[in-house]
Amino acid sequence: MHVPADITLRTERLMLRAVDFCDIDLVWDASRFEGFNDGMTWDPPDSRDELTQITQRNRDDWRDGKCYIFTACTQNTNIAIGRVGLHKEAEPNTWNIGFWVHPDHWGRAYAPEAARAVLEFGFETLNAERIETEHATWNARSQSVIENLGFELVRENPAGFYKKDKAVAVLEYVLTVNGARS
Repeated sequence: MHVPADITLRTERLMLRAVDFCDIDLVWDASRFEGFNDGMTWDPPDSRDELTQITQRNRDDWRDGKCYIFTACTQNTNIAIGRVGLHKEAEPNTWNIGFWVHPDHWGRAYAPEAARAVLEFGFETLNAERIETEHATWNARSQSVIENLGFELVRENPAGFYKKDKAVAVLEYVLTVNGARS
């Protein structure tokens, strides 16, 4: 399926658009906050040049239908505040959603608002039957958002991903097209 890169998703307060090079400062700035990346599979970038390469890969993956990463911007001021991405899994019609909001914008319920729009995109546009997600076991903010979105806990994985050669335990969740666990 081809999804044009000029697609825009809208919510009450947000506009979500495909990731672009103008977002590099957003990612760079957010990843400078102490602990921001601790619960994520990716480490803070070492340079803005590294982010240029990652952005190009994200754009290529969008074109190839492998992942769709959206930058969430406020509708009234067009300020970029975070990201939501869907990544294709090996299982047919299965995607994985991830999200983050810049720490300057925490506490305003932007994450669930943006994620809902991308979940709808996944089920309706990509014909996903199953969307998975996970969070580090200690990340209460992500847990709250994920449960609020209707995901159901599948299991705790003691080695969900590795950070600095140490296993990070995660809670894994699933949401299916009919909203039930499978």
